[in-house]
Amino acid sequence: MAVAIAAIGTAAYFGYQAYNAGNTPVALPQPLPSVDVEVPEESIEPPTPEPTPAATTVLDSEQSDPKKLTLKEAFPRKRVSIGGRTYTWTKVNITARCDKVAVGTFATALKRQKCSRVLRATYVDAKRQYAVTTGIAVFPTKEAAVAADKKKNLAKTVWFRGLAGATGSGADKADISGGYAAGLVWGRYIVFSFATYADGHTPTTQEKDLGPVSGAFRDYTARVIEKRVTG
Repeated sequence: MAVAIAAIGTAAYFGYQAYNAGNTPVALPQPLPSVDVEVPEESIEPPTPEPTPAATTVLDSEQSDPKKLTLKEAFPRKRVSIGGRTYTWTKVNITARCDKVAVGTFATALKRQKCSRVLRATYVDAKRQYAVTTGIAVFPTKEAAVAADKKKNLAKTVWFRGLAGATGSGADKADISGGYAAGLVWGRYIVFSFATYADGHTPTTQEKDLGPVSGAFRDYTARVIEKRVTG
């Protein structure tokens, strides 16, 4: 039986109006030379399941959860099946310089809250339609993770950066493309995903498929943290 996620869930489009917000589409401003694209939009806060005692006691600090998270643990399989599609990772990365893989005040918050490492992988589906960066940021305590998470601003892409793959991999534009972000705080971890189109184009108001893709990857990656509770 799956452990309930003691999490603050987040989801929002980067590049245009909020997913399913029902708002009139907004005009896009000129993008800056980084991923900081300023677009008025809302974030969507899905209902948070009631946490279990195990989730709050085991995952809330590095004292009760001392095992260091590795790339092998976070991304044990190069090829995964998610949402009826097969994806292969094109690049994986781990860094202790958490602020270098995020943007703006959120990047500053990661450093201030003593984020110890961010593990990321970018996956591309077999048809090379989607390039999805997913990962986990590690903090010393749940309080630190929550405090850092509060500094995100999805409307202005103040979040984790996409991880670009090599030219021709289908993920070479993952760090500069508009897309859909999803994340959650579970214990001392922030689990995140960012789904984009492999060709790099910004989603139009008619293209709503990235939301479910990003959410599915977030939930898939969260299983890594769940295993720390359930064994």
